[in-house]
Amino acid sequence: MRRILYPSPSEWSTLLARPALDLQHIAGQVAPILEAVRTQGDAALRAFTAQLDGVTLREFLVQDAEFTAATYAVSPTLQAAIKTAYANIRMFHAAQTEKVREVETMPGVRCWRKSLPIEKVGLYIPGGTAPLFSSLLMLGIPATLAGCREIVLCTPPQKDGSVHPTILFTAQLIGIRQVYKVGGAQAIAAMGYGTESIPSVYKILGPGNAFVTAAKQLIQQQGVAIDMPAGPSEVAIFADETARPTFVAADLLSQAEHGADSQVVLVSTSASMIEQIEKEVRTQLTTLPRHEMAAASLEKSLLIQVETEAEAMNLLNAYAPEHLILATDHAYALADQVTNAGSVFLGHWTPESVGDYASGTNHTLPTNGYARMYAGVSLDTFLRKVTFQHLTPEGLQNIGATVEAMAAAEGLEAHKWAVTHRLAVLPAIEPTHRVAHVQRTTNETDIRIHLNLDGTGKADLHTGLGFFDHMLEQLARHGGCDLSVLVRGDLHIDEHHTIEDTGLALGTAFKEALGEKRGIERYGFLLPMDEALAQVALDFSGRPWLVWDVPFTREWVGDVPTEMWYHFFKSFCDNTKCNLNIQARADNDHHLIESVFKAFAKAIRMAVQRDPARLDILPSTKGVL
Repeated sequence: MRRILYPSPSEWSTLLARPALDLQHIAGQVAPILEAVRTQGDAALRAFTAQLDGVTLREFLVQDAEFTAATYAVSPTLQAAIKTAYANIRMFHAAQTEKVREVETMPGVRCWRKSLPIEKVGLYIPGGTAPLFSSLLMLGIPATLAGCREIVLCTPPQKDGSVHPTILFTAQLIGIRQVYKVGGAQAIAAMGYGTESIPSVYKILGPGNAFVTAAKQLIQQQGVAIDMPAGPSEVAIFADETARPTFVAADLLSQAEHGADSQVVLVSTSASMIEQIEKEVRTQLTTLPRHEMAAASLEKSLLIQVETEAEAMNLLNAYAPEHLILATDHAYALADQVTNAGSVFLGHWTPESVGDYASGTNHTLPTNGYARMYAGVSLDTFLRKVTFQHLTPEGLQNIGATVEAMAAAEGLEAHKWAVTHRLAVLPAIEPTHRVAHVQRTTNETDIRIHLNLDGTGKADLHTGLGFFDHMLEQLARHGGCDLSVLVRGDLHIDEHHTIEDTGLALGTAFKEALGEKRGIERYGFLLPMDEALAQVALDFSGRPWLVWDVPFTREWVGDVPTEMWYHFFKSFCDNTKCNLNIQARADNDHHLIESVFKAFAKAIRMAVQRDPARLDILPSTKGVL
């Protein structure tokens, strides 16, 4: 281990430089493998598997019986550990899901971004004597959470032609069944180009040796995406006088045992702490089964002493390690100073090993200084962010001149005319066009509503409850408004949240569409329907109040509990801030609620109508609604 005392910032780049990896030389050996697989398909895969793995295979796809056998081959203790890690990793990555949020950048111009899965992805998991089933958890879980339609897994066969049972057990737990017995650069080629047995994919992810890394970089040039540039594993640790030498030494060795090319760096302000840690490293090294490999790594390791904590953090940020451990009592305070790192481990009780296996974070991280510009694997790794925009005629009128001016300045006349032709045929649009777009998202529901108070009664309704859709259709048709409602709710639990939250969102939509309410009639309505009589008195007063006198004799009408109608109208009142008095009687509960909705719609239509002679007048003696 090499000790460096007080290096100046000008020396840092040389001191912290990683060994260069000669991928050009390796690429020269890998390129013929890729070309053979591209042109010969499965035949080339069989030849390389026999030559490089010492196994003759007829079929590459793992069969159902092999998955079943793997379950019995993995010990109950290890199965339990994998399931615990699975639960933690899934929980952490599931929390990365983003809700779709619409933004109205100007009136009539709405934009939003939606996450869509990469449809076909390939995962490469090294096998051999130490199969990296943990990497399969780190890649397979976010891939399935993202909703990738096809997940292809390639892993090298063992000497008997089978896949290591731990890998199969883990794949089965995640839900991956397309597992192929192919390893090395030939597996990357197979997933990149596709063969008779193995489908091509759009993105390839996973660790591997230098040949796999070179193959991924070469296949990327053919239009296949990869996760990130890969290099040897590395850790950097800041340890002050509060650190525990035994813990820090173990953390350093946990990276050193990965391989002779692993990078290990310790930074401290305490000469005494460096001495204690170095001594402890040598003591623990003798007990490691992989001590020779770890020792080779430690020969190139750095023990760096600096003057101040601030200097230590600047040096570590310049290094941009894959793993950064802050072994100090005040790790949380230092965490705010971290700018470049793949994953950070805070305090004395957070070994890097927990991130490698089971804390929940992803262990597929940028190495070789790439943490300055790359992030580790996450849910986003398996998603594409697609943007959408929708303009109303009013929106185009508002933004059109801006686009025309910019297109003309860049000399792109066709861009300009794409706007100009549309503007030429637009009718005059009232600047007070009464339209609202509302999105309401909670843990139980995701609701989108488009409302045009001056519409023609068109309805596009998808609440998941047929009878609820039928009632909202009456509102649109008899209220003379255009209404679009899309609800994704927890109907697998019950109807309550879907109906109540729709009422809240619809109330917000009416409130937004009415705006200042100038010129509206404000009040309305009474309606008979067969034996039913419904009286709905409505006042867009700005003061929420509901009177509900609608006696039902049945618990359900259609697929809606009758008790929920009160909640719907109460939610509408609260968010619209209107006074609503509903009284109705009927012999038939279907007629009862339908008459209420029709009367409600007529009341709204009457109340929102504008008097041309009073467009600038607010219908209130108080001067505000």
